[in-house]
Amino acid sequence: MAEGGALPKGFERPSGSSPQSSSQPRKGGADKVGISLAIGITVIAVIIGVGFTGIVPIDEELSSLLPKGTAPTAPVVQQTPSAPVVQQAPPTYTPTTSMPSPLVGGSYGSYATSDGNMIDQLDWSISDGDVKGMYLDKDSSGLTIHTITRDGGELFVGLNADYIGSDDGTFFIIVDNQEHEDYEQAGMDLYIDLPAGAETVEIIGSYIIS
Repeated sequence: MAEGGALPKGFERPSGSSPQSSSQPRKGGADKVGISLAIGITVIAVIIGVGFTGIVPIDEELSSLLPKGTAPTAPVVQQTPSAPVVQQAPPTYTPTTSMPSPLVGGSYGSYATSDGNMIDQLDWSISDGDVKGMYLDKDSSGLTIHTITRDGGELFVGLNADYIGSDDGTFFIIVDNQEHEDYEQAGMDLYIDLPAGAETVEIIGSYIIS
């Protein structure tokens, strides 16, 4: 203790007391006011900082007030969520359908079967018997018809210019390899009288289209 009752710096003796008084020394009022002022300024700065930035600032004076060993944590910044991935729809599949070329008159033509049989492509009828097949022959420019007859009969064939034609409009008829003149023609329609047992009828023109 200082000699003669001297107090340490920052402390003062109560008024009216002597150096030999047994009362405890008290801290100076100036230091208390300074500490209160520093805390008030710090609080105001914190409030202003939060109002403008939304982040509580931690300065040196505030950190000095924190318990020893406690470090201020950095503010958590929330990341902007990434844009959702939009999956593109697969391209719409459009099937392609090939159509036969339109023939004269705007109708669509038919085609022979894989073996070249035209039996479903031409109009025909037979009064007594049956027709087994009709085939175009490029070598003879004709239509060969395979028939089954019993007692003879009439064969009707409606020719189609898309398959067979004649330059002068007339056709030559052969039945079982013999020239045959017993027939009638009306435009492209032929009415052929067949003998009993006839098996092959050939209608010869000028050209065929296959």
